[in-house]
Amino acid sequence: MNARLPRWKRILLGLALPAAGALVLLYMRLGGAGLKCPVYELTGLYCPGCGSGRAVYSALHGRFAESFRYNPVLYILGIPAAAVFLHEYLRLVFPGLGLRPVHISRGVALGVTLALLVWMIVRNLPMCSFLAPAG
Repeated sequence: MNARLPRWKRILLGLALPAAGALVLLYMRLGGAGLKCPVYELTGLYCPGCGSGRAVYSALHGRFAESFRYNPVLYILGIPAAAVFLHEYLRLVFPGLGLRPVHISRGVALGVTLALLVWMIVRNLPMCSFLAPAG
């Protein structure tokens, strides 16, 4: 995508992330109990992201070991994904920075997808119940 976004779209995009962050902080401040996982609610199976909300909450409060127990994949794949997201956000909102688009190869995308699928299967096996989100 070489075409620059119109200014109004960049302003809206620039405001969207801070607004979403403010809403999440307000929700947590008001005692929000977190969101229920629709995959778990419908199937009783833990999805690859189950426990991520509690993991982020614990990490933001400095409880990293507890956070890792909720969902270790958040650290393994979530941190790089967040870095790519932030890079692309900055590239689109502030085109003057001259950031180049991030290219993710098909092989990497397939590998990440397969890793998440394997993670979902393994964490739902009875012998691997220790991988379920601690709770």
